[in-house]
Amino acid sequence: MVPGDRNGGDCLMLGDSIIRNVGTEYSSMKFECFPGIRAGQLHRVTENMDLGIPDTVVIHVDTHDI
Repeated sequence: MVPGDRNGGDCLMLGDSIIRNVGTEYSSMKFECFPGIRAGQLHRVTENMDLGIPDTVVIHVDTHDI
């Protein structure tokens, strides 16, 4: 896992390595990057994590399979 901005925010972005270092200049966003993760694995990985209660969640995985 590559930590992003964990200082709180209104938007949480979950994804594979493509989101690494994207938008890190925005303090209102949190990022969780899981290199190589697939859509089916994301739920299992994040279900026990404290991700807060963001207003918006963006999920970006499996782009290379489209």
